[in-house]
Amino acid sequence: MRRLLILAALVTLLAGCAPWIAVENITTGMSKPEVLAQLGKPTDAAGNGNIEYLWYNPVNRFWQRYYVRLVNGKVESYGPLGSEPETAK
Repeated sequence: MRRLLILAALVTLLAGCAPWIAVENITTGMSKPEVLAQLGKPTDAAGNGNIEYLWYNPVNRFWQRYYVRLVNGKVESYGPLGSEPETAK
């Protein structure tokens, strides 16, 4: 019984509300090296021309993804995947 309670407490701590990446430290206008210093190596990255996307998966919320959109090497937008601003077509 005691092991079950300890396991339940551990699971609760690991599944906490805050992601284990420092997205709150990112601001628009930051350079790519500044982003990498705050968040570390991205889970995935892609780009085309002067636009680059970096994706991150928090350890404690593996089902969620966060993106950082860089334009000309500077952060233009960031946040949870699915909250990206619409681009002109």
